[in-house]
Amino acid sequence: MNLFLRPPLLALLLTLSPLAAGPVCAGAWPLAEGTGQMILTLGASRSDAGFDGRDSGRGLEFRKWELSPLLTWGLDAETSLFLKPTLQRLSADRSGGGTDRTTGLTDTELGFTRAVWRGTDSVLSFQPMLRLPLFYDSDDSPALGSGHADAEMRVLYGRNLTLAGLPGFFDGQLAWRQRTGAPANEANLDLTLGLRPQADLMLLLQSFNTVTLGHAGNGYDQTRRYKLQLSAVQQLTPTVSVQIGANKAVGGRNDGNELGGLLALWVGF
Repeated sequence: MNLFLRPPLLALLLTLSPLAAGPVCAGAWPLAEGTGQMILTLGASRSDAGFDGRDSGRGLEFRKWELSPLLTWGLDAETSLFLKPTLQRLSADRSGGGTDRTTGLTDTELGFTRAVWRGTDSVLSFQPMLRLPLFYDSDDSPALGSGHADAEMRVLYGRNLTLAGLPGFFDGQLAWRQRTGAPANEANLDLTLGLRPQADLMLLLQSFNTVTLGHAGNGYDQTRRYKLQLSAVQQLTPTVSVQIGANKAVGGRNDGNELGGLLALWVGF
C-alpha cells in the first residue's frame, strides 16, 4: 500500500528523522556554569524509496528542509538547560500525482542534562526532555509533527579516549520516548565517536537507531530506522566553529531511505 494513502504514517516517519539526527556537541558533559552555546543547523534531506522488511522498496517520497537553533546554558556545575525550536519546510508526493507542501514551526524540544557521576575521564548523565507541538495545525497537508506531546528520558555516558594516537571521545545514549497519542513509543540508541586530527578540527562518526514499541495507533505501523552520519567541525575562533556533514538511512522497516546533509554554526558565549 502506498504511504501517501496514509498521512499519519508520513508524520511518524518525519518525526523519527531529524536532519541533524541527534546531539552533536557536549552530549553527556553539561556545559560549564554560566556559559552557553548555540548550534544553528540548516539541513536538507530526501527519500525516494523505503525499507519495509521484505526487500521490496515502496514509495516513501518526501523532501525536507530544517533550520534549528539548539540553545544550551550551563545552570550550575552539573546541570545544563536546553531549548530547540525548529522551522521546517516539508514536501510530500501524493500517490495520485502532485505534491503537498508545508512550511512552519514544528515540535519544540526543551529539557536539561544532569551529571550524576564523574570519573577521571568519564561522565554519566540523565536527560529528561519534553517535545511539545506548540504550533501544530492538523489542517496542514502534510502536517508538521505528530500533534501530541512526548516525554523522554535519556541516559548518557561519555568518555575521553585516545584512538590511533588521536585524542577524542565516545558518547553513548539510550532513551525512551513516551507518547501521549499515536504513533507508538520509541526506544533510541545513539552512538558518537569524535576524534581530533588537529587541535582546531574534530571529526564525528555517529549512529542513530530508533525502534517503535507497543501499540502503534490507528493508521500507523511499527517502525525501525538505522542512520549513519559523518561530519567535520572546524574551529574558526575560540568561540565560533562550522560543521558540515552528511547522513544516510542504512536500514529499517516502514521508513524511508533518507539521504541528507547539514551545515551548522556553533557559537559559544
